[in-house]
Amino acid sequence: MNNLGIKVALVDDSSLMRNSLHEIISLWGYDVVLKAVNGKDFFRQLTKANAPDICITDINMPEMNGIETIRELRKKWPDIKIVAFSITNNKREEQRALEAGAHAFVSKLSSITELQKVLKSMKLPAGSGY
Repeated sequence: MNNLGIKVALVDDSSLMRNSLHEIISLWGYDVVLKAVNGKDFFRQLTKANAPDICITDINMPEMNGIETIRELRKKWPDIKIVAFSITNNKREEQRALEAGAHAFVSKLSSITELQKVLKSMKLPAGSGY
C-alpha cells in the first residue's frame, strides 16, 4: 500500500497493542512516528520534529491516563487529531473522551476496520498527507 504521508503516534500501556497497531496501520500506509506507554512518556518524547498528524491514545493507562493526555494535547498541540481507543465500549467513557477534546472514539472491541474508517475520516490541515 502507498505511504499516505500521515504521521501517527500510538499511546498505550500494552506493548502488544502498540506493536500490533503499529504493524496494522503501517500496512494501511500511515507512518508511525512515536510510540509511548502513557501520556507522560508521550509528552516526554513529543517535539516539533516528530509531532504526529494523528494521536491514537488508550484511555486507561498508569501515570497519565488518556483523558489527561487528550486535554493536555488539545491545549498545547491543537492541530493534532486525537482518536481515543479503549477496551471498553462504554458510552460514558466515550463521552468523557470527546468532552476532553478527542475527535473520535473507537472501542478496541469493534472491528479493526472501524479504526481504519475513523482514520480515513480525519480532516487534516493542509500540508499533511491527505
